[in-house]
Amino acid sequence: MRKRIVLALAVCWVLCVGLSGCFLFPNRPPVAAVVVHYNVNATDPMIVELDASGSTDPDGDAIVQYKWVFYDNFTILEPLAFSTVVAYPNLLVRCPSEGQYMLGLVVVDAQGLSSDPLAGIAVTVPQPMP
Repeated sequence: MRKRIVLALAVCWVLCVGLSGCFLFPNRPPVAAVVVHYNVNATDPMIVELDASGSTDPDGDAIVQYKWVFYDNFTILEPLAFSTVVAYPNLLVRCPSEGQYMLGLVVVDAQGLSSDPLAGIAVTVPQPMP
């Protein structure tokens, strides 16, 4: 009888660890991060690369979606000129003119959880001198 109880507990533990959303091991949301790379185009200082590859998930789940929020009139150049929801962490964008522009990002992990919105990311073009 004791072996059955130990075996049942072991099976429950393995199932609980294997299933996300278990009350003992809840799935946690990812964390969004963005770095702005300037001077990515030698002839056009208005083009910047938005790099969200530093976004992480504390459970080790893959980041499967990047939802970019543009508060200003950016032009997306790559990878998709028509969508702000992509499966790629990097976007190449063109700012319409000199100035400061704001954007945000939400990332989604493989379990479907979304990060808290990362808002207020400032992009200043051309790049300010240090």
